[in-house]
Amino acid sequence: MTHPPAPRSLTALAVEESVRQCIASGTWRCYSGPNLERLAKWFCSTLGHRHVRFCSSGTLGIELALRSLHLRPDEEVLLCGYDYPGNFRAVEDSGARVVLSNPSPALQWSLDIDVLEQSVASETKAIIVSHLHGELAPVQRIVPWAHQRGITVIEDACQATGAMLQGRPIGSWGDLAVFSFGGSKLVSAGRGGVVLTSNDLLAQRMTCFCEKGNDAFAMSELQAAAIVPQCERLATDHRTRQQSAQQLWQTLSKFHWLRLPRMDEMDAEAAYYKLGMLCDFDAIDRDRERILTKWQEGALQVGKGFPGFASRSRKRYRSVDSMERSGSVAASTIVIHHAHLLDPLTGEVSVRRIIDAFEELEKEFQA
Repeated sequence: MTHPPAPRSLTALAVEESVRQCIASGTWRCYSGPNLERLAKWFCSTLGHRHVRFCSSGTLGIELALRSLHLRPDEEVLLCGYDYPGNFRAVEDSGARVVLSNPSPALQWSLDIDVLEQSVASETKAIIVSHLHGELAPVQRIVPWAHQRGITVIEDACQATGAMLQGRPIGSWGDLAVFSFGGSKLVSAGRGGVVLTSNDLLAQRMTCFCEKGNDAFAMSELQAAAIVPQCERLATDHRTRQQSAQQLWQTLSKFHWLRLPRMDEMDAEAAYYKLGMLCDFDAIDRDRERILTKWQEGALQVGKGFPGFASRSRKRYRSVDSMERSGSVAASTIVIHHAHLLDPLTGEVSVRRIIDAFEELEKEFQA
């Protein structure tokens, strides 16, 4: 018995054709080529930055952005107590000191000026502002606040490719912006990243750090061939994920034990790499590990989010208060992978399976 071929999304088909053309032309073996040039132009025109530095990962991109600031050991970088673990290490590797601030009580995983005001000091030289789990950090407030104090803003947009805030793309607000093309991202080539800036000096410093006879952290022409069609179809795929997320929110908002991100009040259009929520596990008398294990065994792509920095040694950072809220957020976060909103290979949407899992959990709790 022969089985019909698996469905392929229009984006996946476009990627296959782009990669095929790159291989056929022979540019796949070149240091640079038309796909890298095309991708650089897309980012500049979309985000309004003048300089593009492709690199091996978004994690390295954050480090490059920090290294371009030439930070001293007595200077500080503000970071949210709930964030991607690599950002903490990148600050340490840049030679600066980490300063942690809890997420704003009005938000879920993000900084805002209310908590930044408590943590800022004369030694503060930069802030890493991350957009996580479908919640956009209020960079429209943070950036002018930081600039008034001479603080550089690094926008970590690795999870938010295609998101918009007040009519402007995420990644266009900060002095530097970083995107990731890692294996599970909204736009992916398995590996890769990009740093953007309009600051000539910072761009030159990144070039000086990367050039070691050649570009030591380069992204390849073949990777760019896979990324270009995804960027060009990003708006279409983004709309589908938006519709799927709205369908999910309409159902999940009725559960009192879930707290969902609220973007409508900020004129925001989030991008959903991993769609997150906070769950009150005590209220439903359930264990997160058991819930997630059961769902994962049922082939649902769900997870815990990041561990946060509440358990880090205080010798490694400064903070004005305890990281209790950061720890609480980390312990209650559930994330749903974007493949349920739009499978990047097949183009299928499987939101109904997620809704069924939460409704079953609600029935167990009510029984």
